[in-house]
Amino acid sequence: MTNTADELPHLRTSVFSQAAASTEERQRPVIPLPFQAACERARRPWSHRNVEYKSVSTKNDLPLPPDTMTTDLNLTSLLNVTDLHNHTRGCSLTKTGFQFYYLPTVYIMVFITGLVGNSLAIWMFVCHMRPWSSISVYMFNLALADFCYVLSLPFLIFYYFNKTDWIFGDVLCRLQRFIFHVNLYGSILFLTCISVHRYTGVVHPLKSLGRLKKKNAVITSTLVWVVVVIGISPILYYSRTGLKRNATICYDTTTEDELPGYFIYSMTLTVFGFCIPFIIIFCCYGMIVKALIYNDMNNAPLRQKSIHLVIIVLAVFAVSYLPFHVMKNLNMRARLYFQSPDMCEFNNRVYATYQVTRGLASLNSCVDPILYFLAGDTFRRKLSKATKKPSRKGDNVLQSKSEETALNSLAEYVENGDRRL
Repeated sequence: MTNTADELPHLRTSVFSQAAASTEERQRPVIPLPFQAACERARRPWSHRNVEYKSVSTKNDLPLPPDTMTTDLNLTSLLNVTDLHNHTRGCSLTKTGFQFYYLPTVYIMVFITGLVGNSLAIWMFVCHMRPWSSISVYMFNLALADFCYVLSLPFLIFYYFNKTDWIFGDVLCRLQRFIFHVNLYGSILFLTCISVHRYTGVVHPLKSLGRLKKKNAVITSTLVWVVVVIGISPILYYSRTGLKRNATICYDTTTEDELPGYFIYSMTLTVFGFCIPFIIIFCCYGMIVKALIYNDMNNAPLRQKSIHLVIIVLAVFAVSYLPFHVMKNLNMRARLYFQSPDMCEFNNRVYATYQVTRGLASLNSCVDPILYFLAGDTFRRKLSKATKKPSRKGDNVLQSKSEETALNSLAEYVENGDRRL
C-alpha cells in the first residue's frame, strides 16, 4: 500500500502530461507535406541548400534562427519558398550589375542609329525611289520591320534602368516581346528573299526573265508577313508579367510552368525561322560568288558589290542571329534539366551569356540599313541626289539628263542581276 500511495503523484503527473501532450497535438496546425519540406529548408542555417529563400526574403534578408519552429512561419513565407524553389528548380540565377547597364546601353545605341537609318530608308523608298523594283519591295519591308522594333525600345530601356521592374502592364509586355520576334524572323525571311532574288538574277538570268517582277515581290512580302505574324503569335501567350523579388518582371521567354512547351516552340522557330533560311542564304550567295568568279564577262563592279553583300549578310547572321539562338535554347535547357546545386555556376554563366546575345540580336536593326547602300545602286544614287543642293541654272541640263538616263539603265541592269548572256 505504501508503494501504491507513493506512486499516485507520479501517476497523476504522467496522466496530466499525456493529456497536455494530446491537447498540444490537437492544437498544432496540420501543415501539408510540400509546406513541411519548405519549412525544413527554412529551419536550416543559411547555406547553399537554402540560398534560394534567402535571395528573395520579403523583409530584411535576415536568417532565421536555427531553433525556429515550423509553425512560426507565416503562409507568405511558405509560398515564397515554394514558388522560388519551383522557379529556380534548385538553383538561384544571379543577376549581375552588367545586365542593368549593358542591355539599356545597347538598346539606346540601337534606338538612335536604327531610328535614323531606317527612317531615312523609308523616306527614300516612299519619296524618291518610285517606281519600285522588286528588290526595293523587299528592302522597304525590311526597313519597316526594323522601324517598328526600334520604336518599342524605349520601354525596354526604362525597364532595365528601373532594375527590371516593369510598370507598363501585361499587355505591353506581351506586345514588346511579340514585336521583337516579328522583327527578328521577319528580317531573316526578307534577307532570304533578297538572296534568292540575287541568285535567280545572277546565276539564272534567262530563266528569271518575267519572274523577278514587282508584283511577285509584293505577293511574296505579303506572305512573309502573314507567316511571321501567325508563327510568332504564340509569343503573345507565353510572354507575360510576374512577381519576383517584390518587382514586376516581363518574361522574355516564359514562366517555369510553361517552359517545357515553350522550349519545343523555340526549337521549332530555330529550325524553320533560322537554320533553314540560313542554309538557303549561304547556298545562294555561295553560288553567286562562284558564278561571278567563273564568269567570262569581267564585270568587276557587280562582282565587288555581290561579295560585299555576302560579307555583310553572313556577318549579321554570325554576330546577331546565331549566338542568340544558340544561347537562348541552351539557357532554357539549363533551366529544365540542369537542376543540381553543382550546376548553379554553369547556369549563371549561360544566363549571363544569353543576356549578351540578346543585345547582339537587336543590332540587326542598325546593320540592315547598310544593305540598302550595298545592294542597290539606285538607292545610293537617289540618296545622293536627294541630299545634294539644287544645281544652278547655268549647268548643262542636257548633259545631266543624259547621265541620269545612263545611270538609270545601268542601275536597273545591275540591281535586277540580269546579265542577259
